[in-house]
Amino acid sequence: MNTYKIPFETAGLYGKMFLDYLSEKEEIKPLYQHSPQLSSFDQIIENRSDFTDASRQRLVQSLHEQYSKIEDYPSEQIDLLLDKNTYTIITGHQLNIFTGPLFFVYKIAATINLCKQLKEKYPDKNFIPVYWMATEDHDFEEIASFQLGGRKYTWEHPNASGPVGRLSLEGMDQILDRIKDMPALFVNAYRQSENLTEASRKIVNELFKEFGLVCVDADHKILKEPFREIIKKELFEGVSYQKVTETNAVIEAQGYKTQIYAREINLFYMEDGVRLRLEKTAEGFQTVGGDYKWTSEEMNLLVDESPEKFSPNVVLRPVLQEVLLPNLAYLGGPAEVVYWLQLKSAFDAYNVKYPMVLPRGFCLVLDGHFSEKWRKSGWPLEELLKPKREIEEQLLDTNESVDTDITSELVKIELAYNDILTKASAITPNLKKHVDAEMTRMQKRVQHTQNKLRKEGKRKIQDDIERVLCIRECLLPNNAPQERIVNLIEFWPKNVDFIPELIGELDPLSFNLNVMVGD
Repeated sequence: MNTYKIPFETAGLYGKMFLDYLSEKEEIKPLYQHSPQLSSFDQIIENRSDFTDASRQRLVQSLHEQYSKIEDYPSEQIDLLLDKNTYTIITGHQLNIFTGPLFFVYKIAATINLCKQLKEKYPDKNFIPVYWMATEDHDFEEIASFQLGGRKYTWEHPNASGPVGRLSLEGMDQILDRIKDMPALFVNAYRQSENLTEASRKIVNELFKEFGLVCVDADHKILKEPFREIIKKELFEGVSYQKVTETNAVIEAQGYKTQIYAREINLFYMEDGVRLRLEKTAEGFQTVGGDYKWTSEEMNLLVDESPEKFSPNVVLRPVLQEVLLPNLAYLGGPAEVVYWLQLKSAFDAYNVKYPMVLPRGFCLVLDGHFSEKWRKSGWPLEELLKPKREIEEQLLDTNESVDTDITSELVKIELAYNDILTKASAITPNLKKHVDAEMTRMQKRVQHTQNKLRKEGKRKIQDDIERVLCIRECLLPNNAPQERIVNLIEFWPKNVDFIPELIGELDPLSFNLNVMVGD
């Protein structure tokens, strides 16, 4: 496939704060520590050199246990994490069934791409791409559907409560049985696993194992142990609420929109089938609704004995990632990049290293007959990303066989009325108001005629319009980027080189939307 690069600013699909961060606008600089460029990694690596041997040993032990049910897993990559010269690059995402929309795959591909770049720049060091599995999320509806061939498939689970990673795979057979030629990768993972975490790890491992990707699930007791003190500080001092609220005020004062808001406690209480938000009470703490209650002393003891029962929300999860891993950078979408910029002061308050924040990979694909249609159209790819109405107007204005421009006629009408006004004023000034009113009425009638001309002109070239909008619909189905709608199975495994090509093209430091076009 051939890949075309469209700068983010030209694509017109991304928000102002996201773009201002990548262009390093002065007003954004207080919100981050490291400029989003390759040269910044010298300092980041130096800052992360203090990641302890004990932390590395805990991490490696946990990862080997997490992969215990997969025979062919990246054990050598995991063992490299024992080396003080080994670092990670993280991207994270929910456990969407069947990998969900394509941008999940693009996230991982860009993470691997960056690790390759860093290995070339620092050959004496190792860089491990990491997929942070959002196993503790409890929003089942967000992960339970995917689209394939224009059809939506939804997982009907009999008891979809609590952290999604712990859910059994009941009901998944209904989807597997409905889709013809379902890749064996998904069939085996969903039919031979105990829960969604295990199945998702098997799928991602099979797709990316040759590229050294490591999946990390924080829902593991020994991984939560070093998080105890932060959990206590969050419960008893409300540190992140104060810091994030202050940062949000600064961001909003500059005219930007924030993505997240901190709560007074940014933790959930979690066990099988349960993930409930914690709040303070006069006596201590409780889950929202009061099903579980603790005194302050009981809560302190619970943190000491069972840190795995505490699950961070969107505010604290990034902090947990950086506590557990020798990480250098996080790759996320536009909304993620913005909310990471809201969190630096919380990182500082908890004395946790803040990584570089980078955009994930962005890609749209034109293959099969769509690639041929695009070549015949002659339209620049960036023009196809414009709103439909703009495309229709542009096609009408550039079509030589349909002339709807009446500018010159309008000039003649205006000159005629000016002559009439001159004559009327010579007779009596009282006629000026009458002539002006007639002129206004005429302008409205002519404008109505102009609109009718353009409407009929578009109808006459409707075939031309539909040919171009058909290509646009492939890139932006229902006006949403293809990567947020279409599933991996549309392109893989029929194109076995699809993932390697993505890894080669999706450079998170280039700040481009990639459009891959079939030969």
